[in-house]
Amino acid sequence: MNRILDLPDNSDQVRSSRLALVLRALAVAALVAVCPKSVFAETFMVSRCETQVTSNALSSEVIKVLSLNMSHGRNTALNQLFVDKGRVYQNLDKIAVLLKQINPDVAGLQEADAASNWSGNFDHVTYLGEQSGLPCRVHGLQSQTWISNYGTALLSRSRPTGSASVKFSPSWPSKQKGFVTAAFDWPLSEQRKAITFVSVHFDFLRASVRDRQVNELVEHLVQIDGPLVLMGDLNSQWSDDVSHVRILAEELSLHAFAPENEALGTYKDLSGKRLDWILISHDLEFRAYKVLPDVVADHFAVYAEIAYRK
Repeated sequence: MNRILDLPDNSDQVRSSRLALVLRALAVAALVAVCPKSVFAETFMVSRCETQVTSNALSSEVIKVLSLNMSHGRNTALNQLFVDKGRVYQNLDKIAVLLKQINPDVAGLQEADAASNWSGNFDHVTYLGEQSGLPCRVHGLQSQTWISNYGTALLSRSRPTGSASVKFSPSWPSKQKGFVTAAFDWPLSEQRKAITFVSVHFDFLRASVRDRQVNELVEHLVQIDGPLVLMGDLNSQWSDDVSHVRILAEELSLHAFAPENEALGTYKDLSGKRLDWILISHDLEFRAYKVLPDVVADHFAVYAEIAYRK
């Protein structure tokens, strides 16, 4: 015989428990939203050239390079969520015009979006390559969530002989960062060299995270033979008490152009913080170096001409 038990009236407790469950579910949903997918999934990378590209080698003994934090296509707006899709296209067109004017052999990009809900839901790197005449791209998505898919990229006029994408360890609550590499054949007058380019982005929030990211980057790059060009937003200045750009240069035997020059600011003001760098191995030399004044993002682009040191 089934019996119906008379239970005490705990409706307030039931409501309280239900509220707690709802709040917990919301907290988990928020955590999943801000945590990178890489906790649960592998890194995604695109390495592709348009069909008309026939060259597998850099074409000049003096290589032109450019590095730019693209700011997710928002230009100087506070956040890309507040920028409509048409404006994002216009902002990327300004970057494409700059790239056409400079005509680099290799361009390193950071905060470079694939199709993302927060920045127009189209692939910024593919669009920029098409508009700038740089037909080859290596694009690593080191941060993937429901609202954003982005990372670092390299655009080039020549086809890489090899490429890779690596993401750093998770750094919640800030977005996960990482780097891409691309190697090219470099014919010189006396010999041929394999030269490797890197586009990297370090965490902006905590020095302890940058400590770890420097170590992870060095661990991957120290095995590379031949000339090395490292470009990116390192969120570090040479004059910092604990300078991650200086540590990185020492660990990988790289050198910077006039590292203590205070007139080479790259973030929001040309006389402001120098957070964006081009570092090169000691078998290379700078023939030219400048920060470009064009306002195409909240970072300024860095340009250099590099040659082999005979």
